[in-house]
Amino acid sequence: MERIHKNKILIFIFIIGFLLRIAFVLTLKNNFYFDDEFEYFKMVQNFLSGKGLIVGENLKSFRPPLYPLVISVLILFKFNLIGIRVFQSFISTLTVYFIYLIGKKTFGEKTGIVSAFISSFYPFFIFYNGFLLTETLFVFFTVLSIFYLIMTTERNGKVSFFSGIFLGLSGLTRPILQLYLPVSILHILSFKENLKIRFRKIILLVIGFCLTLSPWIIRNYKIFHKFIPGTTMGGWVFWEGNNPYSEGGPCSYFPKGILEIEEIERDKLLYRMTFEFIKKNPERFMWLLLNKFKRFWNIVPNAPEYKRKYFYRIVSIFSFGILLPFFIIGFFISLKNKKAQFLHSLIILFTIFHMIFLSSIRYRLPIEPFYLIFSIYAFFQLTKLTSCCISRRYR
Repeated sequence: MERIHKNKILIFIFIIGFLLRIAFVLTLKNNFYFDDEFEYFKMVQNFLSGKGLIVGENLKSFRPPLYPLVISVLILFKFNLIGIRVFQSFISTLTVYFIYLIGKKTFGEKTGIVSAFISSFYPFFIFYNGFLLTETLFVFFTVLSIFYLIMTTERNGKVSFFSGIFLGLSGLTRPILQLYLPVSILHILSFKENLKIRFRKIILLVIGFCLTLSPWIIRNYKIFHKFIPGTTMGGWVFWEGNNPYSEGGPCSYFPKGILEIEEIERDKLLYRMTFEFIKKNPERFMWLLLNKFKRFWNIVPNAPEYKRKYFYRIVSIFSFGILLPFFIIGFFISLKNKKAQFLHSLIILFTIFHMIFLSSIRYRLPIEPFYLIFSIYAFFQLTKLTSCCISRRYR
Protein backbone atom coordinates (compact mmCIF):
# COMPACT_ATOMS: atom_id res chain seq x y z
CA MET A 1 0.00 0.00 0.00
CA GLU A 2 2.83 2.40 0.90
CA ARG A 3 4.58 1.51 -2.39
CA ILE A 4 1.43 2.37 -4.38
CA HIS A 5 1.22 5.72 -2.57
CA LYS A 6 4.88 6.50 -3.42
CA ASN A 7 4.32 5.53 -7.05
CA LYS A 8 1.39 7.94 -7.26
CA ILE A 9 3.56 10.73 -5.83
CA LEU A 10 6.29 9.98 -8.39
CA ILE A 11 3.83 9.91 -11.30
CA PHE A 12 2.44 13.27 -10.14
CA ILE A 13 5.99 14.69 -9.98
CA PHE A 14 6.80 13.48 -13.51
CA ILE A 15 3.55 14.82 -14.98
CA ILE A 16 4.09 18.25 -13.38
CA GLY A 17 7.72 18.27 -14.56
CA PHE A 18 6.78 17.38 -18.14
CA LEU A 19 3.95 19.96 -18.30
CA LEU A 20 6.25 22.72 -17.00
CA ARG A 21 8.83 21.87 -19.64
CA ILE A 22 6.26 21.82 -22.42
CA ALA A 23 4.79 25.12 -21.20
CA PHE A 24 8.22 26.74 -21.38
CA VAL A 25 9.27 25.44 -24.81
CA LEU A 26 5.94 26.53 -26.31
CA THR A 27 6.71 30.13 -25.35
CA LEU A 28 9.85 30.16 -27.55
CA LYS A 29 10.03 31.47 -31.09
CA ASN A 30 10.67 29.12 -33.99
CA ASN A 31 14.34 30.10 -34.29
CA PHE A 32 17.76 29.57 -32.68
CA TYR A 33 18.95 31.67 -29.73
CA PHE A 34 22.60 30.55 -29.21
CA ASP A 35 25.57 30.49 -31.62
CA ASP A 36 26.24 26.82 -30.81
CA GLU A 37 22.76 25.92 -32.06
CA PHE A 38 23.71 27.01 -35.58
CA GLU A 39 26.83 24.80 -35.52
CA TYR A 40 24.91 21.74 -34.34
CA PHE A 41 22.23 22.34 -36.96
CA LYS A 42 24.94 22.68 -39.62
CA MET A 43 26.24 19.25 -38.53
CA VAL A 44 22.73 17.84 -38.89
CA GLN A 45 22.36 19.35 -42.39
CA ASN A 46 25.76 18.00 -43.45
CA PHE A 47 24.97 14.53 -42.13
CA LEU A 48 21.56 14.36 -43.80
CA SER A 49 23.06 15.56 -47.09
CA GLY A 50 25.69 12.79 -46.99
CA LYS A 51 28.72 14.88 -46.00
CA GLY A 52 29.04 13.27 -42.56
CA LEU A 53 28.89 14.53 -38.98
CA ILE A 54 30.99 17.61 -39.64
CA VAL A 55 30.63 21.33 -38.98
CA GLY A 56 32.64 22.07 -42.14
CA GLU A 57 35.45 20.76 -44.35
CA ASN A 58 38.06 22.04 -41.90
CA LEU A 59 35.99 21.11 -38.83
CA LYS A 60 35.41 17.38 -39.26
CA SER A 61 35.85 16.33 -35.62
CA PHE A 62 35.40 19.67 -33.94
CA ARG A 63 32.11 18.82 -32.22
CA PRO A 64 31.14 15.50 -30.58
CA PRO A 65 28.81 13.35 -32.72
CA LEU A 66 26.00 11.92 -30.60
CA TYR A 67 23.73 14.94 -30.14
CA PRO A 68 23.62 15.95 -33.84
CA LEU A 69 23.14 12.27 -34.72
CA VAL A 70 20.09 12.05 -32.42
CA ILE A 71 18.66 15.29 -33.88
CA SER A 72 19.24 13.93 -37.41
CA VAL A 73 17.20 10.81 -36.59
CA LEU A 74 14.40 12.99 -35.17
CA ILE A 75 14.35 15.11 -38.34
CA LEU A 76 14.17 11.94 -40.45
CA PHE A 77 11.03 11.11 -38.46
CA LYS A 78 9.60 14.52 -39.44
CA PHE A 79 10.30 16.31 -36.14
CA ASN A 80 10.48 20.09 -36.51
CA LEU A 81 12.15 22.46 -34.02
CA ILE A 82 9.12 22.41 -31.71
CA GLY A 83 9.04 18.59 -31.88
CA ILE A 84 12.74 18.44 -30.95
CA ARG A 85 12.09 20.70 -27.98
CA VAL A 86 9.20 18.47 -26.85
CA PHE A 87 11.46 15.40 -27.22
CA GLN A 88 14.10 17.10 -25.05
CA SER A 89 11.39 17.90 -22.49
CA PHE A 90 10.55 14.18 -22.34
CA ILE A 91 14.25 13.23 -21.92
CA SER A 92 14.58 15.84 -19.15
CA THR A 93 11.52 14.43 -17.37
CA LEU A 94 12.95 10.91 -17.66
CA THR A 95 16.14 12.26 -16.06
CA VAL A 96 14.05 13.27 -13.03
CA TYR A 97 13.23 9.58 -12.47
CA PHE A 98 16.92 8.60 -12.39
CA ILE A 99 17.67 11.52 -10.05
CA TYR A 100 15.06 9.95 -7.74
CA LEU A 101 16.78 6.55 -8.01
CA ILE A 102 20.24 7.97 -7.28
CA GLY A 103 18.92 9.91 -4.28
CA LYS A 104 17.16 6.81 -3.01
CA LYS A 105 20.12 4.46 -3.52
CA THR A 106 22.61 6.90 -2.00
CA PHE A 107 20.73 8.50 0.91
CA GLY A 108 17.27 6.91 1.17
CA GLU A 109 13.72 7.13 -0.20
CA LYS A 110 12.89 10.53 1.28
CA THR A 111 15.94 12.19 -0.27
CA GLY A 112 15.14 10.55 -3.62
CA ILE A 113 11.52 11.74 -3.73
CA VAL A 114 12.27 15.33 -2.67
CA SER A 115 15.23 15.51 -5.10
CA ALA A 116 12.92 14.36 -7.91
CA PHE A 117 10.26 16.89 -6.86
CA ILE A 118 12.72 19.82 -6.94
CA SER A 119 14.24 18.55 -10.21
CA SER A 120 10.80 18.60 -11.81
CA PHE A 121 10.55 22.39 -11.54
CA TYR A 122 14.24 23.35 -11.18
CA PRO A 123 14.53 26.27 -13.67
CA PHE A 124 17.92 25.32 -15.18
CA PHE A 125 16.66 21.83 -16.06
CA ILE A 126 13.63 23.38 -17.77
CA PHE A 127 15.47 26.21 -19.56
CA TYR A 128 17.87 24.18 -21.73
CA ASN A 129 15.11 21.98 -23.20
CA GLY A 130 14.25 24.86 -25.50
CA PHE A 131 17.55 24.99 -27.38
CA LEU A 132 19.48 22.92 -29.89
CA LEU A 133 22.28 22.29 -27.39
CA THR A 134 23.83 19.15 -25.87
CA GLU A 135 22.80 20.02 -22.30
CA THR A 136 19.59 17.98 -21.95
CA LEU A 137 20.97 14.81 -23.56
CA PHE A 138 24.30 15.13 -21.75
CA VAL A 139 22.65 15.53 -18.33
CA PHE A 140 20.52 12.45 -19.09
CA PHE A 141 23.48 10.22 -19.98
CA THR A 142 25.59 11.60 -17.12
CA VAL A 143 22.86 10.78 -14.60
CA LEU A 144 22.42 7.31 -16.15
CA SER A 145 26.19 6.70 -15.98
CA ILE A 146 26.35 7.59 -12.29
CA PHE A 147 23.24 5.54 -11.49
CA TYR A 148 24.70 2.40 -13.07
CA LEU A 149 28.09 3.01 -11.45
CA ILE A 150 26.35 3.24 -8.07
CA MET A 151 24.62 -0.07 -8.90
CA THR A 152 28.06 -1.69 -9.32
CA THR A 153 28.43 -1.39 -5.52
CA GLU A 154 25.47 -3.77 -5.11
CA ARG A 155 25.58 -6.17 -8.05
CA ASN A 156 27.93 -8.30 -10.16
CA GLY A 157 27.83 -8.83 -13.91
CA LYS A 158 25.91 -6.89 -16.53
CA VAL A 159 25.48 -3.65 -14.62
CA SER A 160 29.19 -2.80 -15.03
CA PHE A 161 28.91 -3.33 -18.77
CA PHE A 162 25.94 -0.93 -18.93
CA SER A 163 27.91 1.58 -16.84
CA GLY A 164 30.56 1.55 -19.54
CA ILE A 165 28.01 1.97 -22.33
CA PHE A 166 26.35 4.98 -20.72
CA LEU A 167 29.72 6.49 -19.82
CA GLY A 168 30.70 6.08 -23.48
CA LEU A 169 27.45 7.69 -24.68
CA SER A 170 28.08 10.58 -22.29
CA GLY A 171 31.59 10.91 -23.71
CA LEU A 172 30.21 11.02 -27.25
CA THR A 173 27.86 13.82 -26.20
CA ARG A 174 30.63 15.77 -24.44
CA PRO A 175 34.17 14.38 -24.18
CA ILE A 176 34.72 15.48 -20.56
CA LEU A 177 32.95 12.30 -19.38
CA GLN A 178 35.62 10.20 -21.06
CA LEU A 179 37.95 11.46 -18.32
CA TYR A 180 35.68 9.85 -15.73
CA LEU A 181 36.56 6.30 -16.85
CA PRO A 182 39.86 6.08 -14.85
CA VAL A 183 38.11 7.74 -11.89
CA SER A 184 35.33 5.13 -11.94
CA ILE A 185 37.94 2.35 -12.14
CA LEU A 186 39.60 3.71 -8.97
CA HIS A 187 36.21 3.71 -7.25
CA ILE A 188 35.60 0.06 -8.14
CA LEU A 189 39.10 -0.90 -6.96
CA SER A 190 38.26 0.65 -3.58
CA PHE A 191 35.23 -1.64 -3.06
CA LYS A 192 35.49 -4.04 -0.12
CA GLU A 193 34.90 -7.23 -2.05
CA ASN A 194 36.81 -10.08 -3.70
CA LEU A 195 39.60 -8.81 -5.99
CA LYS A 196 38.45 -11.16 -8.78
CA ILE A 197 34.94 -9.63 -8.69
CA ARG A 198 36.37 -6.11 -8.77
CA PHE A 199 38.53 -6.89 -11.82
CA ARG A 200 35.56 -8.52 -13.56
CA LYS A 201 33.54 -5.34 -13.02
CA ILE A 202 36.39 -3.17 -14.34
CA ILE A 203 36.85 -5.34 -17.45
CA LEU A 204 33.12 -5.21 -18.25
CA LEU A 205 33.08 -1.45 -17.65
CA VAL A 206 36.03 -0.89 -20.01
CA ILE A 207 34.58 -3.21 -22.68
CA GLY A 208 31.23 -1.39 -22.64
CA PHE A 209 33.01 1.98 -22.79
CA CYS A 210 35.39 1.02 -25.63
CA LEU A 211 32.67 -0.64 -27.73
CA THR A 212 30.54 2.51 -27.50
CA LEU A 213 33.38 4.85 -28.48
CA SER A 214 34.90 2.58 -31.14
CA PRO A 215 32.78 3.72 -34.17
CA TRP A 216 33.78 7.37 -33.56
CA ILE A 217 37.44 6.46 -32.94
CA ILE A 218 37.59 4.33 -36.12
CA ARG A 219 35.92 7.09 -38.14
CA ASN A 220 38.42 9.67 -36.86
CA TYR A 221 41.37 7.38 -37.57
CA LYS A 222 40.21 6.91 -41.17
CA ILE A 223 40.00 10.70 -41.63
CA PHE A 224 43.11 11.86 -39.73
CA HIS A 225 45.18 8.67 -39.22
CA LYS A 226 45.31 9.68 -35.54
CA PHE A 227 43.77 8.32 -32.35
CA ILE A 228 41.04 10.86 -31.46
CA PRO A 229 38.53 9.53 -28.89
CA GLY A 230 36.97 12.97 -28.36
CA THR A 231 37.19 16.04 -30.57
CA THR A 232 39.70 18.50 -32.04
CA MET A 233 38.13 21.27 -29.97
CA GLY A 234 40.43 20.90 -26.93
CA GLY A 235 43.06 23.40 -28.04
CA TRP A 236 40.36 25.84 -29.13
CA VAL A 237 38.66 25.99 -25.71
CA PHE A 238 42.01 25.89 -23.86
CA TRP A 239 43.10 29.01 -25.76
CA GLU A 240 39.67 30.62 -25.38
CA GLY A 241 39.83 30.26 -21.60
CA ASN A 242 43.48 31.30 -21.17
CA ASN A 243 44.44 33.79 -23.90
CA PRO A 244 45.71 37.37 -23.21
CA TYR A 245 42.18 38.84 -23.37
CA SER A 246 40.26 36.02 -21.71
CA GLU A 247 38.49 36.32 -18.36
CA GLY A 248 37.84 32.59 -18.23
CA GLY A 249 34.57 32.56 -20.16
CA PRO A 250 33.66 32.67 -23.85
CA CYS A 251 36.14 34.91 -25.67
CA SER A 252 36.21 35.78 -29.38
CA TYR A 253 39.96 36.57 -29.59
CA PHE A 254 41.77 34.02 -31.79
CA PRO A 255 44.94 34.25 -33.91
CA LYS A 256 44.25 35.57 -37.41
CA GLY A 257 43.72 32.84 -40.00
CA ILE A 258 43.56 30.07 -37.37
CA LEU A 259 40.63 28.31 -39.07
CA GLU A 260 42.61 28.03 -42.31
CA ILE A 261 45.15 25.73 -40.62
CA GLU A 262 44.59 21.96 -40.93
CA GLU A 263 42.42 20.67 -38.08
CA ILE A 264 44.91 18.50 -36.16
CA GLU A 265 47.72 21.04 -36.57
CA ARG A 266 45.39 23.83 -35.42
CA ASP A 267 44.53 21.90 -32.26
CA LYS A 268 48.23 21.30 -31.48
CA LEU A 269 49.14 24.91 -32.28
CA LEU A 270 46.49 26.35 -29.97
CA TYR A 271 47.58 24.06 -27.13
CA ARG A 272 51.22 25.07 -27.71
CA MET A 273 50.41 28.80 -27.85
CA THR A 274 48.32 28.58 -24.69
CA PHE A 275 51.05 26.75 -22.73
CA GLU A 276 53.61 29.31 -23.90
CA PHE A 277 51.39 32.15 -22.75
CA ILE A 278 50.83 30.46 -19.36
CA LYS A 279 54.60 29.98 -18.88
CA LYS A 280 55.21 33.67 -19.55
CA ASN A 281 52.25 34.81 -17.42
CA PRO A 282 51.89 32.39 -14.47
CA GLU A 283 50.29 35.03 -12.23
CA ARG A 284 47.59 35.74 -14.77
CA PHE A 285 46.95 32.00 -15.15
CA MET A 286 46.49 31.69 -11.37
CA TRP A 287 44.05 34.61 -11.50
CA LEU A 288 42.19 32.91 -14.34
CA LEU A 289 41.97 29.65 -12.36
CA LEU A 290 40.34 31.52 -9.49
CA ASN A 291 38.07 33.53 -11.77
CA LYS A 292 36.95 30.40 -13.62
CA PHE A 293 36.16 28.76 -10.29
CA LYS A 294 33.99 31.79 -9.44
CA ARG A 295 32.32 31.70 -12.86
CA PHE A 296 31.61 27.98 -12.56
CA TRP A 297 30.02 28.26 -9.12
CA ASN A 298 28.50 31.72 -9.58
CA ILE A 299 25.03 32.10 -8.07
CA VAL A 300 23.87 34.49 -10.81
CA PRO A 301 24.48 34.22 -14.59
CA ASN A 302 27.86 35.38 -15.92
CA ALA A 303 26.67 36.46 -19.38
CA PRO A 304 25.92 40.23 -19.44
CA GLU A 305 22.62 39.77 -21.34
CA TYR A 306 21.31 37.61 -18.48
CA LYS A 307 23.25 39.14 -15.58
CA ARG A 308 21.67 42.57 -16.15
CA LYS A 309 18.12 41.24 -16.03
CA TYR A 310 16.68 41.04 -12.52
CA PHE A 311 14.37 38.16 -13.44
CA TYR A 312 17.29 35.80 -14.22
CA ARG A 313 19.21 36.95 -11.15
CA ILE A 314 16.23 36.32 -8.86
CA VAL A 315 15.51 32.91 -10.41
CA SER A 316 19.16 31.88 -9.96
CA ILE A 317 19.35 33.10 -6.36
CA PHE A 318 16.11 31.39 -5.32
CA SER A 319 16.99 28.08 -7.01
CA PHE A 320 20.73 27.38 -7.17
CA GLY A 321 21.70 30.04 -4.61
CA ILE A 322 19.31 29.03 -1.84
CA LEU A 323 20.57 25.43 -2.00
CA LEU A 324 24.29 26.29 -1.95
CA PRO A 325 24.84 26.20 1.86
CA PHE A 326 23.00 22.86 2.07
CA PHE A 327 25.07 21.45 -0.81
CA ILE A 328 28.35 22.35 0.91
CA ILE A 329 27.23 20.66 4.13
CA GLY A 330 25.84 17.61 2.28
CA PHE A 331 29.01 17.23 0.23
CA PHE A 332 31.29 17.09 3.26
CA ILE A 333 29.16 15.05 5.68
CA SER A 334 28.78 12.29 3.09
CA LEU A 335 32.46 11.86 2.19
CA LYS A 336 32.61 8.36 3.71
CA ASN A 337 29.53 7.15 1.81
CA LYS A 338 30.86 4.79 -0.91
CA LYS A 339 27.94 5.40 -3.26
CA ALA A 340 28.07 9.17 -2.77
CA GLN A 341 31.77 9.15 -3.63
CA PHE A 342 30.84 8.73 -7.31
CA LEU A 343 28.99 12.05 -7.01
CA HIS A 344 31.85 13.71 -5.12
CA SER A 345 34.48 12.77 -7.70
CA LEU A 346 32.32 13.83 -10.65
CA ILE A 347 31.73 17.28 -9.13
CA ILE A 348 35.46 17.66 -8.41
CA LEU A 349 36.36 16.54 -11.97
CA PHE A 350 34.01 19.07 -13.58
CA THR A 351 35.23 21.88 -11.34
CA ILE A 352 38.94 21.24 -12.03
CA PHE A 353 38.39 20.71 -15.76
CA HIS A 354 36.53 23.98 -16.21
CA MET A 355 38.99 25.87 -14.03
CA ILE A 356 41.71 24.81 -16.46
CA PHE A 357 39.79 25.15 -19.72
CA LEU A 358 36.66 27.29 -20.12
CA SER A 359 34.09 28.17 -17.47
CA SER A 360 30.42 29.10 -17.40
CA ILE A 361 27.41 28.18 -15.27
CA ARG A 362 26.04 26.43 -18.37
CA TYR A 363 28.85 23.86 -18.09
CA ARG A 364 27.83 23.22 -14.46
CA LEU A 365 24.42 21.84 -15.42
CA PRO A 366 25.44 18.12 -15.66
CA ILE A 367 26.50 18.07 -11.97
CA GLU A 368 23.45 19.97 -10.71
CA PRO A 369 21.33 16.80 -10.29
CA PHE A 370 23.90 15.69 -7.70
CA TYR A 371 24.07 19.21 -6.28
CA LEU A 372 20.33 18.90 -5.54
CA ILE A 373 20.70 15.44 -4.01
CA PHE A 374 23.47 16.59 -1.63
CA SER A 375 21.40 19.66 -0.70
CA ILE A 376 18.29 17.64 0.14
CA TYR A 377 20.32 15.09 2.10
CA ALA A 378 21.90 17.90 4.17
CA PHE A 379 18.49 19.48 4.77
CA PHE A 380 17.11 16.23 6.22
CA GLN A 381 20.23 15.66 8.31
CA LEU A 382 20.04 19.18 9.73
CA THR A 383 16.31 18.77 10.43
CA LYS A 384 17.04 15.50 12.21
CA LEU A 385 19.83 17.10 14.25
CA THR A 386 17.64 20.09 15.17
CA SER A 387 14.74 17.89 16.31
CA CYS A 388 17.15 15.78 18.40
CA CYS A 389 18.55 18.91 20.08
CA ILE A 390 15.02 20.21 20.83
CA SER A 391 13.84 16.90 22.26
CA ARG A 392 16.92 16.68 24.54
CA ARG A 393 16.33 20.20 25.75
CA TYR A 394 12.75 19.49 26.83
CA ARG A 395 13.36 16.08 28.41
